[in-house]
Amino acid sequence: MDICLFLKERGNEVRVVTSSSGGITGYRSVKGVRIWYCDWPLFFGHPLVRMTDILPHVKWCDIVHTSIYSTALKANLASLLCGKKCITTIHEVMDRKWFWFEKNPLKAAAFFIYERLIVFSCPLVHVVSGATASDYRAAGGRCKKPFMIYNYPDLPDYSLIEKEDISFRSFFSLKEGERGILFFGRPAKNKGIFVLLKALSLLAEKETASARVRFCFILAKDPGQDYRKAIHLIRKLDQSGHITVKPPLPRLRLLKVLSGADCCIIPSVTEGFGYAAAEACALKRAVISSDAGSLKEVVGGRCLFFKNRDAKDLAAKLRLYLREDTKAFSTVEEKCFDKLRIIRQYTDMYSSLLRSPLYMRKNSDS
Repeated sequence: MDICLFLKERGNEVRVVTSSSGGITGYRSVKGVRIWYCDWPLFFGHPLVRMTDILPHVKWCDIVHTSIYSTALKANLASLLCGKKCITTIHEVMDRKWFWFEKNPLKAAAFFIYERLIVFSCPLVHVVSGATASDYRAAGGRCKKPFMIYNYPDLPDYSLIEKEDISFRSFFSLKEGERGILFFGRPAKNKGIFVLLKALSLLAEKETASARVRFCFILAKDPGQDYRKAIHLIRKLDQSGHITVKPPLPRLRLLKVLSGADCCIIPSVTEGFGYAAAEACALKRAVISSDAGSLKEVVGGRCLFFKNRDAKDLAAKLRLYLREDTKAFSTVEEKCFDKLRIIRQYTDMYSSLLRSPLYMRKNSDS
């Protein structure tokens, strides 16, 4: 939405066509940006786009910007029919990693084939990290020079965070001298929560007790099946009260709690960008992170990396932290994902598309 408002403020007309999955249906105007919420049916949690809903808007516009997965094929087809340029944002390419998470091999194969079809069918692509660009090429992407623009953690001014009447230590009821290691977010398989819980099962109770450490979780309840599985495993693991689970918080309160964590753990198995890592590092937290996907591009400051999907290596890194605190951590150059700079990169991308010979030829013929 930030990019839409930026374009609007500079005299551009912007339309957004999206699904009604958030409970809103029909037309709305938000700060001058016109938005159409369409009642598209869902299939495996993804909306099925109707061409009749998007064609009038594709005919109207100069540039179509869509994203993987749901809208990509229909938006690119509509753009081709109307002679318009369409840029597709690729947030992440799972490719063969679908088989890591989906137990049903036929379903995994279907996701794999569908994603490959999208990757091959989109001639103009924007990727959100170098890792995503690499995965895109490996999956058969045909755009030789994808636009690479990072995402950004949309953090409010720190003074607003500081005003929140909450703290990490009070929220998790930490005792004097007790350290807290925080995992926060969705308990989905690709976020690595089950790798983390396996690593915790490899730690002896006396190790955590003598180190006076608490493993702190802020867990969303979606996806429900993974949430229930995680809670079941945590209950089996937590015989000595070293694990505390809390529900999600409003944005500012979450950031205030996050800003006080002694250490954050990012055990993701796949990561196209890594918002949780970017937020933790922006708030100067020490981080134990997997080396999956884009995380080495995103993580900065005091950090310790472990081998992706390797619970034994994660357990070893946790032991290191329990013994030495952050003395064993590396200091990596901090990354800056400046919101205004990144938004301007988007507008530069649109300008480049408008100047391209194919676009000019299409419109000169009309």
